Amino acid sequence: MSNLISAEITEEAIGTAKTKIDELKQLLPFLIAIPAGEKQRKRTMGQKSVEYVSLALRGASNFEQYLARSFNTEEFRKDAALVSKLWEIRVPLAALLESVDDTIFAASSDAMKSADEVYRSMKDAARKDASVKLLVEEMKKRFSYKLSKTAQETGDKP
Repeated sequence: MSNLISAEITEEAIGTAKTKIDELKQLLPFLIAIPAGEKQRKRTMGQKSVEYVSLALRGASNFEQYLARSFNTEEFRKDAALVSKLWEIRVPLAALLESVDDTIFAASSDAMKSADEVYRSMKDAARKDASVKLLVEEMKKRFSYKLSKTAQETGDKP
């Protein structure tokens, strides 16, 4: 049985990581969370619209006389600058989160393979030992495994 990852993390390391995350939140106290439904109703800036926003900012700065009196060019400038600066933070954060997600994936894959092996062994043991039968029945309730097409064709079972 191959292992994708073999690692342990201490409670101290988890605590330190959470503290560092809290420190980041304190450095960026203006960060907000917007409900998904509200996000769908807003027009946002993506990679392709960076130049559009930049040109609009240039236009607002150079030709302010054509804008409504209520338009706040300085707020527009702050918003555009904030997006740019936050991307500098987001890229390494996204890479870190992807590594955390991939590590969770690897460890959970390893754990499921091990659990499947234990389940198969316990099923066999339950035929010989009644005390194992209750455990197998509980495991069976929670066992969900869709056989891959290859496994179905070859008759392999977990």
